[in-house]
Amino acid sequence: MAYVDIKQKSDLANLRTKIQKQFQNEKLGEQDVYEENVKLFEPLIKETKKINKQPTIVNVHQVPQITSSLPTNQQVPAIQQVSYSTLNLGKIASKYIQKMTIADEYDNAFGLKTIPESIDFKLGNAIVKIHQNNFKINNKTYKGTEGVWKLMITNDIKDINESDRETYKEIMLQTEGFLSEDGKVKSNRSDKYNKIIKPIYHEYKLHKEIVQKTDEINEAKKKKIVKEPEPKLAKANKKKIVKEPEPKLAKANKKKIVKEPEPEPEYESESQSEYESESADEEVIGEGLHTIFLPSDPNELVKRHQILFLEMQAGNTGVFNEFQAITDQLIKFGLLDESFFPL
Repeated sequence: MAYVDIKQKSDLANLRTKIQKQFQNEKLGEQDVYEENVKLFEPLIKETKKINKQPTIVNVHQVPQITSSLPTNQQVPAIQQVSYSTLNLGKIASKYIQKMTIADEYDNAFGLKTIPESIDFKLGNAIVKIHQNNFKINNKTYKGTEGVWKLMITNDIKDINESDRETYKEIMLQTEGFLSEDGKVKSNRSDKYNKIIKPIYHEYKLHKEIVQKTDEINEAKKKKIVKEPEPKLAKANKKKIVKEPEPKLAKANKKKIVKEPEPEPEYESESQSEYESESADEEVIGEGLHTIFLPSDPNELVKRHQILFLEMQAGNTGVFNEFQAITDQLIKFGLLDESFFPL
């Protein structure tokens, strides 16, 4: 049971009575003012009534209506919203673009991004144009299947075939859509990142390292920092690796490799004697020998082996000796099979 203060109840009642009295006084005051105004303007009102009873205009001349040069019912055209017909979208594209407005389905990290006041989209560092269901990026067209659109918009990776994966990988490698604005990879814990994006990024990173190493080597050759003279013993088409003690100024874990031809019994006596004389002169004088220092780290050997392999594919035969030496070391470490013969 609620208790009410008697004094508060009395104050509320007095306030209500006071408000009602003020309202009545205002009404009475307005009525008094109205009556005083009627008495004041009564002579003028009577004369005005007499004038209104007599006709004021005898002949009425019609004034031609002035028409405006612009129609009055003309409306300002409104800004129309871009429709799917303007974008010329196919059924698959329309279906997945609508999913961009659904937060639970849209991939905010790796999905297509809209561009303000444009019908095109953005992915990574490239502009993506859409025609029907296909994607056009840097003048190259990619077929937009159900699986490719699913990877481009959503986090769902179910029912994705190998062809869709390859197309999506080409698009991501071209646009670098897995990188943020500061150049770092955009990682998260989703299955799409772990199973799709992460392998693509590792391939991108490895390719970038190989290209960088190749460019450094080519730049060094242009500046004549690295000189690799063609060895005289290459005429025999055979190479022999001889391990010699490391010089005093060389660091630890380095090997000095000197390549000499292997003697073959089936050679003719004249060529063999000439070859032996050349070999003997070079052993005494030391001219034409190519000294190669190989790193002891197997990982560095593998990287160097990949770079030399690419150079030989490009037509550079001057690195064969070093490539063969690294191949022998990798076979010794158990990283390559003895049957490996790339050329």
